[in-house]
Amino acid sequence: MELRHLKYFVAVAEEMHFGRAAKRLHIAQPPLSQQIMNLEDELGVKLFDRTRRAIQMTDAGIYFLKEAQQLLLHVEQAAETARRIYRGQTGRLIIGFVGSVIHTFLPEGLRVFRERFPDVELVLQELNTAEQIKSLHARRIDVGFLYPDAQDSMLASQTLTQAPMIVALPKKHTLSGRKSLNIRELAQEPFIVNTRASEPVIRDIFISMCHSAGFSPRIVQEAGQVQTVLGLVASGLGACLLPDYIKNIRRPGVQYIPLSGSPPTVKLAVVWRSDNSSILVKSFVNVIESSSNLSR
Repeated sequence: MELRHLKYFVAVAEEMHFGRAAKRLHIAQPPLSQQIMNLEDELGVKLFDRTRRAIQMTDAGIYFLKEAQQLLLHVEQAAETARRIYRGQTGRLIIGFVGSVIHTFLPEGLRVFRERFPDVELVLQELNTAEQIKSLHARRIDVGFLYPDAQDSMLASQTLTQAPMIVALPKKHTLSGRKSLNIRELAQEPFIVNTRASEPVIRDIFISMCHSAGFSPRIVQEAGQVQTVLGLVASGLGACLLPDYIKNIRRPGVQYIPLSGSPPTVKLAVVWRSDNSSILVKSFVNVIESSSNLSR
């Protein structure tokens, strides 16, 4: 049985006339009559009682009409949903993000995207950079917001912003009142850092900065998430170096101070699989890129 057989049957049942049904379907009447008979043979039931002047539906035909109409409606709805997904108007996006990005342009970008694409479901997952890269490769997330490192042929990316490194100190620290700091002034300080497994870019930049300033940092604690790092700073355990937009996280007990000179910058990028041709992903990236440009 093919969908066209159901369409032929429904047309005849609704018109209760083979000629009018054939005209509605833009086919000749004899082939339509033959297709209805073929359908009846396949089902093993009579759908219509035919006389020379009129046709009537059998009880089996009345029941089959309701089911056929529902089936055709479901097929059309499925087809329209498929077309909307293909056009990027509906669907589901799973988005990974490092915690700090929620304090930048991302909330505004999400708001704009939801307004333009109200039928798209957004699923947000807070993941560090390493977890996002693994999840992108494994197709567990569609888009990530992370600190990119080396080129990865499986991933495409768009840099959204770059931020200089700054110092986060406990508010009661003797240096916390300063307008800026030279990194050399922190040579004797205990440091709290991201684990290299979680944020390798930030970790490597921090180590490189210290070595360039002529000292090896005394690391007293490591943590995987930036909120944990800042919590440890607030408790007075040590200082940390983080990208500038971290200062948007208002953490009680933490003071953010710029570094003097020209500290290195950290890129924040939106990343997706290079083999992902989804229009939905492209639309999302375009909206986020526009939001990041407006926030600069």
